[in-house]
Amino acid sequence: MLHLLYALALLLLLCGACAILGEKSGLSPALLPLPVLSGAVVVLYLCGIAGILRAGAVLVLLALAAVWVPGLVRLRPAGVCKAWQNALCTPGFTLFLGGAAFIWVLFCVQEPMFTQWDEFTAWGLAPKMVVERGAFYVADPVNLKASFTYPATSLLAFLFQPFGRWAEWACLAAIDTLALACLAAAAALPRPKWAEGILVFAAGFLLPYFFSATAAGSYAVQYVNAMADLPLAMLFAGTLCLYFAVGRHKHAYWLVALPLAVLTLTKDICFAYGLIAAFLIGLDLLLAADAPIKKAFPKALLQAGALAVIVLAAFLSWGRYTAAVTPTADTAASVGSEGLSYGAVLIGGVKQLLGIGRTEKFAQIMTAMGSAFFTRRICLLGGGAIAVAAITMVAAAAWLAAEKGPARRRVLAAHLGFAFCFAALYLFHLILYCYNFSDLEGLMLKDYDRYLAPYYQAWMLAMLCLLASGARQRLGRLALGGAAAVILAVFCWRGIPAAGFWTGADSLYTLRADVQSRASTMNTVLDWPDRVLVISQGDDATRWYYYRYELTAQVVNGFGGFYGRLGETKDRWDSDFMNLVESENWTLYDYKAVCVPDTLVAYMAEKDCDYILIDRADDYLQREFSPLFEGGLTNDMPATLYHFEGADAAVPFTLAAVAESGVA
Repeated sequence: MLHLLYALALLLLLCGACAILGEKSGLSPALLPLPVLSGAVVVLYLCGIAGILRAGAVLVLLALAAVWVPGLVRLRPAGVCKAWQNALCTPGFTLFLGGAAFIWVLFCVQEPMFTQWDEFTAWGLAPKMVVERGAFYVADPVNLKASFTYPATSLLAFLFQPFGRWAEWACLAAIDTLALACLAAAAALPRPKWAEGILVFAAGFLLPYFFSATAAGSYAVQYVNAMADLPLAMLFAGTLCLYFAVGRHKHAYWLVALPLAVLTLTKDICFAYGLIAAFLIGLDLLLAADAPIKKAFPKALLQAGALAVIVLAAFLSWGRYTAAVTPTADTAASVGSEGLSYGAVLIGGVKQLLGIGRTEKFAQIMTAMGSAFFTRRICLLGGGAIAVAAITMVAAAAWLAAEKGPARRRVLAAHLGFAFCFAALYLFHLILYCYNFSDLEGLMLKDYDRYLAPYYQAWMLAMLCLLASGARQRLGRLALGGAAAVILAVFCWRGIPAAGFWTGADSLYTLRADVQSRASTMNTVLDWPDRVLVISQGDDATRWYYYRYELTAQVVNGFGGFYGRLGETKDRWDSDFMNLVESENWTLYDYKAVCVPDTLVAYMAEKDCDYILIDRADDYLQREFSPLFEGGLTNDMPATLYHFEGADAAVPFTLAAVAESGVA
């Protein structure tokens, strides 16, 4: 409940600041939640680099309060009330405030949890550590490699829970709040166009479902996951929609820099998205200007170049910071198992595209990518070609609805710029599939829809925004209503999930809750400096990663292969989790590590482990390893934590904690 009260208070503080700033600046208050939220994240980022993250949260709160104080003094309470009234008459602002408050209350009641694999390896683990430790995880890498994630989503989660305990649902609600702020920027239309604003906001909210390949009957995770896909799409589109609204204002133009910096700090591929956004803004400044192209070119180059510098600075600063605090090979900017630099990959990929030294793998992936554009489902209507056709129809309607001159040139420049950059991004992913994936994963185009759907989503939202802002005649408004109606109709026809953020998902949390219960018992003994080896016989790594997320200790990686004789390590390899098997039986588990009592003890000493957690045992552990453990082992034993006394101890493993559970 404290999480909810704090979040609602912060939301009220933020929206009040937006209303006051909107009244004083003349900007629509619906445009301001995105740059204000982004500015808070940028402040936290700088404070995190300086090692004063919690102080940064205090600074953000004071800055928001500082907007209220002059507002009350200069505008007086009556003026502030009037600012609120004007703001609440703006559809984008009202929908943002109401939608965000609804999400926070709903998630507080339902308490959704993480469900996706990558949330436990990085995207959920990173914000958890930032909130619990009050510092960037890379500076204190307990369970997470620095190269896994970028900090934007972690900082956003920290903003809404900087002083309390960690709550997964609060992290999810914070990410959705940012998404709604982006939609507010897209729907920031004046009061007379309230209907158009509602349509854009509603259609934009449905786009993550529209551009998805969610299996029928499954749980839709679009608004209940901590991964960066939703923030990527929304920030990319929201930044451009914000620019379309403020780009001609001399000072307000630079508000775009704040969400652009946060976009760059969201994911590694967002460096490309940030540069694309800067390019599209420069193209608009050049082609949609009132002045001739020759006169507009210097200004367009200067302003777009400045935004590109901000993108580059954000990208390089995170890389330099991670390299400084964790100077290991894990922080190196490399691609694939060969450790090639991004430059080498790009140069090699371009050569192969031109037919110079083209490998068979590259040729096969190129054929697969060409076919996937037409056959691989990327939206509820079908493949990428159909998605581009649908977006082009919206762009054509926006062009026809806009006034002749700069307004029409803006629509044309935006759509053609999006198309050009999409082609470049598509080829870039082709190169990544060749260099950054195994042969099998590359040829199957692993996560194809996940990588490309955010771009389609942002492209469509930007076109809807231009259609709404340029629709001055009845025909244009009908076109916007028709586009929104089609999105809604297709969603109702083919895309309504069996369950989503609006429903509970307790059945998905059974295994999570079991591991969480066991880990809570172990955490009464453990602390962050402790090193724990987790053994869960029969596990496919799911439970191992759950423990890695839940335990307040450093979970040590295991090994794969053969380590059946002391000192002979050439036939084993580094892994993450492991299932122990005897050398005569290689068919028991898919993930095998041949190990005997002596080599298990030696491995514990080699990795400087303090504890071993036997989550689930089996007959082999009971038969061969029992003498090593105080009280012995049984194949049906509860999860038990043992302290490692050392290789020379008579009983190397002594009892530390036992957790009972009713789930096998």
